[in-house]
Amino acid sequence: MDYTRMTVVQLKTLCRERGLRVSGNKDEVIIRLMENDEASNPFQTYAAPAPQPMPMPVYQTQPMGGYVQPQPRYIQVQSQKEEMSKTIGGFVILYAFFRLFWAMVFSIGIGGSDESWLLSIPAFLIGIGFLVGGAILYSGYRNGVYLTLGVLVVSGMLSVMFHGDNPNPVSVAWGDQMILTSIFCSFICIALVALPLFMSQLKPGWPANIERLLGQDSTTSSGKDKVQCTHCSAALQVPAGYSGKIQCPTCMKEMQVN
Repeated sequence: MDYTRMTVVQLKTLCRERGLRVSGNKDEVIIRLMENDEASNPFQTYAAPAPQPMPMPVYQTQPMGGYVQPQPRYIQVQSQKEEMSKTIGGFVILYAFFRLFWAMVFSIGIGGSDESWLLSIPAFLIGIGFLVGGAILYSGYRNGVYLTLGVLVVSGMLSVMFHGDNPNPVSVAWGDQMILTSIFCSFICIALVALPLFMSQLKPGWPANIERLLGQDSTTSSGKDKVQCTHCSAALQVPAGYSGKIQCPTCMKEMQVN
């Protein structure tokens, strides 16, 4: 199928029908469809994507005829599915700051029993776990959901284990009547955090910074290979194992990928 002759709307419709992510420009959508075709038919050949015209920036001028620095303005369209992961990730980050504050209160000896400061150590780790998981989820990665769900389960277990009549760093509820409310809220939070797994198109793997810390190659884990333009030496990414002609978006010249 020659994707270069199709419009962006038609390409994104194909992505939506195949369950693929629809964000990005025309070249990115074409590469995503090529990756999907290659996974189902590895011997299929592709046509190089046609060059796309660059968007024209809108410049602002001063009323008195003076010149100001050009300020290009572009419109970025974002799907509601991507907004869901950002919204839930943002709430997880806010909750993480609350848990870190809650742990800090007990670490300096305010409230609770004399031994409460010992529980502030796992409480800080829980807050950091929520912060990292929420940030990864906000970036649209599936592992952010898994990490946040794991921290929620651990936090809920510690809350039940150390539940008592007095507040403590690992439980934000105390008293016999609040324990059921705490368990109910934990289940509600788990359900909300898991929603992006079913209603959003999340990216696999980890963000590039975390993959570098883990010693993983982000291009290999995402199913792409790095190549260098033979004309301008620009770094490019192509589907893993792809062979054929491509067009460099920097210099607009074609090159052969083997």
